Amino acid sequence: MCGWLAFARVLSQGEGVADVTAENHRPVARVPVMRPVRPEPSWGRVLLTTVELWASRHLRLGVKKLVLIAAAAVAAIVLAALQFAGAFAGAMPQAVRPAVSERDVSARSVSAQPAPAAKARFEAAAWITGQVSGTAIIGCYPAMCAALHAQGVDASRLVPLGPKLTGVLGTVVIATLPSADQSLVDQYAPALIASFGSGDFRIEIRAVAPGGTAAYQSALRADLSARKSAGAQLLRNPRIRFSALDAARLREGEVDPRLLATLAALSTQFAFRVTGFGDSSPGAPLLYREVTVASDGDGNGTAGLAAALAMVNAQESPYLPAHSAIVRPGTGQAVLLIEFAEPSPLGLLTTVFG
Repeated sequence: MCGWLAFARVLSQGEGVADVTAENHRPVARVPVMRPVRPEPSWGRVLLTTVELWASRHLRLGVKKLVLIAAAAVAAIVLAALQFAGAFAGAMPQAVRPAVSERDVSARSVSAQPAPAAKARFEAAAWITGQVSGTAIIGCYPAMCAALHAQGVDASRLVPLGPKLTGVLGTVVIATLPSADQSLVDQYAPALIASFGSGDFRIEIRAVAPGGTAAYQSALRADLSARKSAGAQLLRNPRIRFSALDAARLREGEVDPRLLATLAALSTQFAFRVTGFGDSSPGAPLLYREVTVASDGDGNGTAGLAAALAMVNAQESPYLPAHSAIVRPGTGQAVLLIEFAEPSPLGLLTTVFG
């Protein structure tokens, strides 16, 4: 059922009321897979990376090499002049200082940038690397681009944003600072999906909505209504059991539409129990993108979960999860963990439940 094409039929087939228990099982704590953190690049590397990114998006290959050579020479002259003038002693603008890792912060008693800003940037870069789709194009200010590149994000996925958010329409998500023009942020990227730090050091990760705020809000309302309808249908499916808390989340439309479709499709082959929905988006409105399911005592046990895992991994975008595995929490019982990446798409269910 590649793409869960039978979703509407599956949701509508259950007639009985699901076995909703009062027990609340929290989702399994999963240790995120972190890539080795490369040494933070120097400010010269940040400048050159920005030039390279611009060139890779605007120039042909033959011309690009010539421009990069010239840019490197110009950058070296500019850097030498800045250093001679003492610009690195504290005159560098806040938004364009280089990223540093937590280890660098703790090792330096005197830093060119306050520790809270570096910490927020480090956490934001780590979250984007682990939670945002691996194909998403990311808009960022220069220091954030450098931090993401240090975390292993390929330079081809990074778009340095101009002072008026130039380049934003070519991105899927952006990282912004409080100094950004908030009216432009609201216009182009109204969906907050995570945030780190506070005050002047707050970094917001937002999903870009090319149609603008009004179109996004309209699509969001329709999507919420569809998620509520789909959740109510799942609660009537006799092959899935939910805790009272997770049943409430379904009724409120708080579960990602890709999870709803996945659970419905799995129920055509297996009887199972949802042990908990999970969320990994700090500082943003909840939309649960993670679920753990356990065998419902049908005798299949781990073998049944393995078959379900194979079924999940056979899907295509947008229904292919970012992470899926059979894990054993503290109780020792095997469960299937499924997690989808940010950003969550709108409109997947509206043609069926809108």
